[in-house]
Amino acid sequence: MKINLDEKSAKFISGLGENVYVVGGYVRNSLCGYACTDIDIAGPIPALALNLPPHSTMSMVNHRMGTAQIVCDGVKYEYTPFRVEVYNPGGEHTPAKVSFTTDLYADAQRRDFCCNAIYYHVGRDEIIDPMDGVRDVEQKILRGCNKHVFESDGLRLLRLVRLAAELEFKIEGETARSAKANSDMLADITSERKRTELDKILYADTVNGVKNAQYRGLRLLKQLDLWKNLIPELVACDGLSQPEQYHKYDVLEHSFRCVLNAPPVHNLRLAALLHDVGKSYCMKNFGNFYGHEKSSGIAARIILNRLRYPNDVIEQVVRLCNLHMYDMRGDARESKVRVFVAKNFDILDKLVALIRADKLATGMADSEEVLKPHRFEIVRDEMLKDGAPILKKSLRISGKDLADMGFESEAISAGLEYLWRECIINPHNNTPEWLKKTAAKLPKTPDKLNKK
Repeated sequence: MKINLDEKSAKFISGLGENVYVVGGYVRNSLCGYACTDIDIAGPIPALALNLPPHSTMSMVNHRMGTAQIVCDGVKYEYTPFRVEVYNPGGEHTPAKVSFTTDLYADAQRRDFCCNAIYYHVGRDEIIDPMDGVRDVEQKILRGCNKHVFESDGLRLLRLVRLAAELEFKIEGETARSAKANSDMLADITSERKRTELDKILYADTVNGVKNAQYRGLRLLKQLDLWKNLIPELVACDGLSQPEQYHKYDVLEHSFRCVLNAPPVHNLRLAALLHDVGKSYCMKNFGNFYGHEKSSGIAARIILNRLRYPNDVIEQVVRLCNLHMYDMRGDARESKVRVFVAKNFDILDKLVALIRADKLATGMADSEEVLKPHRFEIVRDEMLKDGAPILKKSLRISGKDLADMGFESEAISAGLEYLWRECIINPHNNTPEWLKKTAAKLPKTPDKLNKK
């Protein structure tokens, strides 16, 4: 079996020291025939003792772990000396005690999965396989390096799911049973680390081109009982039936399939996962799903804040959840749709993609019909053709103009909103003459103008 390594990297690694190895994902992916990116290297000596060429740079990433990042000829490498780790009870990701060793086999035993514990010596063109990881790669199996693999680090539960999805590997039976038995270890993992792994699972199909990998990852999270410590609100959606005339699946499976049908666009799959998360609340409190989009938006905000997503991500996902049911029957007045499209112009493509994924995920929709141009897209194209002022700054009247006409400061924004809506509905009105004539008839105090 051959490890693919470019000549420059091979020469660089060979020169670092006598027993420095490439290890981890690079070796695994090379054996799998997948693209190789990050190059992790390990050896029995501290990073500062490496024989670095003069044109390279090194910075310590984690002094406690001895981890360093090295850059040479524009290529990044991460070096870690062989080590042994001891963890406190619970699933906290950070080890309580770290000690360094010169024993490759001891280093291998502290790693997560056997396919990640394959060492490649560049100079000798030799694979060292202490955990029988090559066999696992050949059989496409994920197997824990030891029986305590999840007890010592709960984050490995999510890594197990992500790697199984990305690599299209099966999970070995004992490893799967151990993961499920230790599912509560995930509770000790920080929100940021959970968020990072969840994002990777949602886009697992984009890593190695494994079809439907994101869907399989979501299903594995359910099978291994991990949602309760990741997004517990989704657990309440499991088994929650929906009207049979519209839906083939329960709410949780429908949500997974919505992710399956959503293209890999930023924030879209997160919105697809959470777009119906409020249905359990609605059913419990009202006995139906009416208004579930608003409940889902509220729940999504709580969930994403708990997972410490950036504010811009939260706001966009919440908007998509709130809006995914608008004009579902296609009977809203044209004027209202035009205003809706203008107000949501920045996320319209994502919203339409979510609506399509939602319909396909019912299991009842005609895919050809769903993929036809959506009403929002048709209206948007008409508005662009008509020259509608999508942005308020495109109005041919300004706040200063209104102020000069005697509008109180609090009434200016409301006046511009009114004029903008009128021009969105009838773009030919966007002329200085019409706008000033219409503005002259508007109340100049905010209380009266807001009523209008």
